[in-house]
Amino acid sequence: MENLINIISLLAPAFIAGAFISLVHVPLGQEVLKRNIIFLDLAVAQFAALGMIAFQTFMIVDEYSPVAAYGRLGAGLIAAIICAIIFHFLEKKSGQYQEALIGCAFVLAASMGLLLVANSPHGGEEIKDILEGQILWASWSHILFVAPIFIAVFTAWMVFKNKRSFLFYPLFAITIPFSVSMIGVYLVFASLVFPALAVAKIQNYKMSAGILISIVSYFLGLVASYLFDWPAGPSIVLLLSIMSAVLFFANTKK
Repeated sequence: MENLINIISLLAPAFIAGAFISLVHVPLGQEVLKRNIIFLDLAVAQFAALGMIAFQTFMIVDEYSPVAAYGRLGAGLIAAIICAIIFHFLEKKSGQYQEALIGCAFVLAASMGLLLVANSPHGGEEIKDILEGQILWASWSHILFVAPIFIAVFTAWMVFKNKRSFLFYPLFAITIPFSVSMIGVYLVFASLVFPALAVAKIQNYKMSAGILISIVSYFLGLVASYLFDWPAGPSIVLLLSIMSAVLFFANTKK
């Protein structure tokens, strides 16, 4: 019984973080799929990561201070907003080349991040943390900080349905840095795209079904991570891919 309580106390913050991520990422991911700009999430997430890496590389405050933590997040937010503004401007200008430009932006941001940490003794670890994420280290205080932001984004998306065309890029840019700080670039992409693909062939209750798939995948991924001593981020990505693939092909046959 005591062991079970310890497991729950270890995994509960990560699961709640995943539930909030699912609440926001699923509707935004479905919009990404609808607009056929699949690499947008990767590009914005990578630019957010670049902002965080740049702040950490050049910061002059103690890295363990609250100023450093919020400054790192703020730098990621600024980078993501700039990236989203550029893509919003290019949306009507680039035409068929939009996805190619987004892919180029992702590679550019990733390469710049590698250059920034090239001479850092902990550069490899920093990049790994940004890509893989540290969802198991999600704290209740961090969740309480980001929860109102995610709830506000979800509420705005649901209430102002006729303004979604305008709201998409700003809400996307606001959401991604907070997500990257909790779960990493890989899991951000997976949380946006996999559930959207899973319900692509479903006619009704797409959002509800997508959120359910995402939350269940986070739960199973965290359990698998504990049982098999796997890194949590890749474990959740694996479960998201399996569940989404099963549902996608099950509905394709109908």
